[in-house]
Amino acid sequence: MFDADNVYAFCHWGRGRKEQSNMVCCQKARKIYYQTMEGSRYLLADERDKKKFLDILFDIEKEEEWLIYAFCLTNECAYFVIEADGAASVRRGILRAANEFLRRYRSDSSHLREREVFLKNAALRELDSLREVAVHCRQIHRLPLEKGYVSRLDDYWWSSYITYAGEYDWKLVDCRIFSLFFSANPGVAKRLLLKFHQ
Repeated sequence: MFDADNVYAFCHWGRGRKEQSNMVCCQKARKIYYQTMEGSRYLLADERDKKKFLDILFDIEKEEEWLIYAFCLTNECAYFVIEADGAASVRRGILRAANEFLRRYRSDSSHLREREVFLKNAALRELDSLREVAVHCRQIHRLPLEKGYVSRLDDYWWSSYITYAGEYDWKLVDCRIFSLFFSANPGVAKRLLLKFHQ
């Protein structure tokens, strides 16, 4: 089972005791999930489509009160590590994201088929420990290297890795859990996190 008290301790370092007790109660129901979505070969090949999909997801993240710890978009797939109130919240939000993206930006007759492919190949898995969260974040971030898109991780734009590396601030990414897995000191955490990806 995911240790919510540890997550709380990492995320809310140094807050007052009254607030701590309230936050622990709120955090205990939350879980962290690894979500994958696979579409047709060129579903997200256009860079503009990747940005549109992330914009939609950012709005859904706020409405569903998710914390997205990692993401990577490839030409045909989307990968996420998401903290949410439960699996139903993640499934609901991902369904909305797929529907909204395909409705808005795939107006030709192929969009219904694309939706079915995208959603049929969606998979959700609960992560049970901070170590597992860290490993899945690294796995997601390394995908552009493994697919041969880039020769350096921080050259790939459509991944949360560039936020952790300090290259670009993707607003939908919450870096606390993954960074604080390594150290409470931000400088040390960043150095160890980047080393962890090598």
